Amino acid sequence: MERQTEGAKKRVSDGAFRHYVFETSELLVEAERFLKQVGYELKPTAFIGLVQPDFRAKRKTDSGSYEVVGLVRENLDQAVEALVRLAAIKAARRELDCVLVLPPANEYLLIEFLSEGKGRWYFGIKDTGLMVWFCNPDEHTTMCAIGAPADRDFQKHFYMSKISFDGYMATRGAHILQERLLAEEEEDD
Repeated sequence: MERQTEGAKKRVSDGAFRHYVFETSELLVEAERFLKQVGYELKPTAFIGLVQPDFRAKRKTDSGSYEVVGLVRENLDQAVEALVRLAAIKAARRELDCVLVLPPANEYLLIEFLSEGKGRWYFGIKDTGLMVWFCNPDEHTTMCAIGAPADRDFQKHFYMSKISFDGYMATRGAHILQERLLAEEEEDD
């Protein structure tokens, strides 16, 4: 029991803004395990446009096939670079579900990141149709924080599947949404 507690403590950073710390390889293994659990078959990664994803998986159903590709990063500081790469993948192949996999993030830092600059990162993720997942390899949980897969059967497999950052933006970030809508209306005039 004590060893487990020590291991868990090592997974949490020190400082005012504590967050989970996992290696990229651990997050990748957990994302791939999760995809297999959902019924996806892992495929070899290959360049899509100018970017090679960290993982690729596909699932065929009676109604069609679905493909997910993703990049894995260790923290929010690496998110922007990964989101730009995912947007490039999405531009090359619109039908793909593109996901950024991160360890669970500090809520305060996540809110600051996504609402910075009138929500430019949040809206950029939403406008390009990307997803952000938080994986915890120790607990074998994956949560979809932003976006949703095209495969609607997928949603029920997420940890806390009814919770997303979209709900936060609709309530606490309503002023950001309102500013954006007003700006879009002015552009249309």
